Amino acid sequence: MEVTQVKVYLKEKEGSKLKAFVDFTLDECLAIKGAKIIEGKSRVFVSMPGKNNKYGKEENVVFPTNKELREKIEKAILDEYYKKINE
Repeated sequence: MEVTQVKVYLKEKEGSKLKAFVDFTLDECLAIKGAKIIEGKSRVFVSMPGKNNKYGKEENVVFPTNKELREKIEKAILDEYYKKINE
């Protein structure tokens, strides 16, 4: 499975850990909207789209089922994010 399109929407606000929203497409046939780029304690990472469950805790509604795909998605998204912030 390949990441065939990435759209990054910068939302940087001073002091905010949320850096951007992201829409991406897999194999030119499955669009995922609403991922987020978050500044964590040790690195910037991609958070998959989520919703609040009945207990008020956010849980992912779309997510890779293996480490290799997660890494591939995160790399494609972060590459596009860094390209966009360096324009």
